[in-house]
Amino acid sequence: MWQQIRYFCWFWYTLIRKAVYIVVQRKQETKRAYAMIAAMEARFKGQFNPATKRKIAVSHGIYNPMICDTFCALQQRTTSIKERERYIQYFTCSSLFDDFTDYHTITTEQLKAISFDAENYHATSFDERVFQYCHLALKQFVANKASYIKVTERLYEAQLFSQHQYNSQLDDDTIEAITFAKGGNSVLLCSYYLDTPVTDAEAQCWYTIGTIIQLTNDLYDIWKDLQDNIATLPNRMTNAYAFEGYFLQRIEAMKKAIAALPYGKKQKQHFSLAMAGIYSFGLIAIEQLKHIQGDALQLPALNSLPRKALIVDMEKIHNLKQWFKHVYKHAYSA
Repeated sequence: MWQQIRYFCWFWYTLIRKAVYIVVQRKQETKRAYAMIAAMEARFKGQFNPATKRKIAVSHGIYNPMICDTFCALQQRTTSIKERERYIQYFTCSSLFDDFTDYHTITTEQLKAISFDAENYHATSFDERVFQYCHLALKQFVANKASYIKVTERLYEAQLFSQHQYNSQLDDDTIEAITFAKGGNSVLLCSYYLDTPVTDAEAQCWYTIGTIIQLTNDLYDIWKDLQDNIATLPNRMTNAYAFEGYFLQRIEAMKKAIAALPYGKKQKQHFSLAMAGIYSFGLIAIEQLKHIQGDALQLPALNSLPRKALIVDMEKIHNLKQWFKHVYKHAYSA
């Protein structure tokens, strides 16, 4: 009884403090990203695509307080200014990489060369010069370059292979492998940009939450991906209840990874709450699909549903209540 009361009080106090911190830091870090983007534009005498510029700033603004600071909190600190600058460089690289592949502004051979032989690459466009600069700056900082290169290679292969998800006949196991490799390795890369080295247990947490984030993104993009004929695990879903079980398995894998962290109960409890806040977004999307399925044995064909049915609106009071419920349930660390 008293343990439940203590958890209830701790949960709401900590959650409110965390929410305020994220709101404040998001504004500050977005501003920092735009300033750094402007500096790169001046240095390399060009301009980012407006959508790319916004993607870099918005991604960093939310990612740094929600993910990076949360991992740093295990060591009882927040990210340093230099770490935050490196994360802006990381999002610059990832956003420009997406532009290279989505808009085919450079060839596959050039993409491989600028990714793995950037020192000798002859950059001509503004985007290439900025990518090269940020990529080399990050690589130069990383201490364990051999391990870092292996992760970048796995991510590169997954990103290129993900192009086969267009008009795809790939089986679910292959799509799962692509999903996990993209999400897991893209988040794992961020662990290499910290000032302090991470343990193997921490690296496992970086990777595992990355797979959950990618699945969650795909859940929120079901309607969009269906319009673009991109095959994902969520938009191939036929049973929302079965998919919920699958998603919960990923959450259990994350909880096991958290339990293995070499830190005290207090740090792991705070970390558990922050991680629960992330994967609860995915659970909300699944709840909406369960509501659509109801008591039926299967979902209706997702491509037959209107956009409104597949879009998750987090401003709805019902969804916010569901989010709090899931975070409360999954934040607890025994």
